[in-house]
Amino acid sequence: MSAKVKVKVKRNPEKTKRALLDAGIELFSACGYDGVAVDEIVALAGCNKRMLYHYYSNKEGIYIEVLRQVFGELEAYEMQGVQEATDTATAIREILAQYFGFLQGHPEFVSLLMWENLNQAQFLNAHPDLLTKTPILERLTEILKQGAERGEIESSADPRHLLIALIGICFIYFSNQHTLRHSIGLDLRDPAVRKQGLKLAQDVLINGLIKS
Repeated sequence: MSAKVKVKVKRNPEKTKRALLDAGIELFSACGYDGVAVDEIVALAGCNKRMLYHYYSNKEGIYIEVLRQVFGELEAYEMQGVQEATDTATAIREILAQYFGFLQGHPEFVSLLMWENLNQAQFLNAHPDLLTKTPILERLTEILKQGAERGEIESSADPRHLLIALIGICFIYFSNQHTLRHSIGLDLRDPAVRKQGLKLAQDVLINGLIKS
């Protein structure tokens, strides 16, 4: 009788970590932190709980990495719109286009941010580095200062309020798309409608900020 040969399975740590992270993104964005169990994450990822505990320590550990991954993508994305802007109007137009594009391509960001707000930023309070706006605020401060020096805008313009306006006017198109479709009869999932919304947002903010 021939002896059985034991085949050694070669592990791929990075593939396993990525599978767990992708599963976490999908589940946490759909159900929030409290609505997801470790068993559900590992089942979707196709691995066992030991791997999750090995790579991420616990459920909170993988949730923090999910936030770091998803929110970190926005930080890199939003700077693209203002890095090369030479005037205030161009900067506003570009960053609004970047936000619209990012939110359209990353519905998980919208959901995770809404969950964090519902939970009063529980995990962001404990890990403030997960969603920093320092780089974009510094760039907006510089743009507004240059715009004031050129006489384009009032010198009292606050970059924090401008950033809130930029984010808010974009975010509602994605966070409230289902309820607004019923309440005002406008399908915000329609690319043509979003294009119109982006154009209006750009015109409103630019005309409201730039001196006539």
